[in-house]
Amino acid sequence: MRKVVLITGASSGIGLALCKRLLMEDDDLHLCLACRNMSKAEAVRATLLASHPTAEVTIVQVDVSNLQSVFRASNELKQRFQRLDFVYLNAGIMPNPQLNIRALFSGLFSS
Repeated sequence: MRKVVLITGASSGIGLALCKRLLMEDDDLHLCLACRNMSKAEAVRATLLASHPTAEVTIVQVDVSNLQSVFRASNELKQRFQRLDFVYLNAGIMPNPQLNIRALFSGLFSS
């Protein structure tokens, strides 16, 4: 059974380099590229499959700065895969309006 690997921000930079490295180590993976730009992701998918034809590469569209997009993508991933073996959270940030910075630092730096 193939290991399923989800990588956010997989269409460029560190995410793309990670995809290439993982496939160099084990091209019997199922990579799921989590990207905002679908046309860029399709081009990356084609490139990865050209150099690693035995790999399985799929795409899920997600913008990690948009909570609704994250929920939609997580529901899609639940339906598509029975499990995720590895998750590399490489893309963006998600601001949390509920975060109390004072309480966070108090909890981090108190006994």
